[in-house]
Amino acid sequence: MKRTAVILLAALGLMSGIAAGQKLKSGEQAIFLKNGDTVFGSIVEINAEKASLELKDGTRLPVRDLWLINFVNEQWNFPNERNLIETNEHYIFLKSGDVTSGRITAFAADKREFEFESGEKFPFVSVRRIYFSKNVPRGLR
Repeated sequence: MKRTAVILLAALGLMSGIAAGQKLKSGEQAIFLKNGDTVFGSIVEINAEKASLELKDGTRLPVRDLWLINFVNEQWNFPNERNLIETNEHYIFLKSGDVTSGRITAFAADKREFEFESGEKFPFVSVRRIYFSKNVPRGLR
């Protein structure tokens, strides 16, 4: 009986460890690049004029190199979401289940919201994922 309980607890511990490995650290996002690389960090700015995304640690990534930003976990494979992407615009998938497309022109850490060219704004905490392109990078396939 004790052996079964120990094995069960060990298995649960292993499973929770695996699940925890898929969660992001508090305040971080998983940023998947078109070359297949993944960067983890906290976004502080997206600037349309500079065409770049800046992370808290000072890393700058050109927007043209971004494929997906996941705000929830470290996963990238969401085919049902990708099937909704129809144009070359940026697609924001919200935690509410809503999806909106447009061109992100700004994000500033102090405002904590993404802004589309149209003026539409999305609070940071409401965003699940942002796609910059439909096609899965070769390095992730």
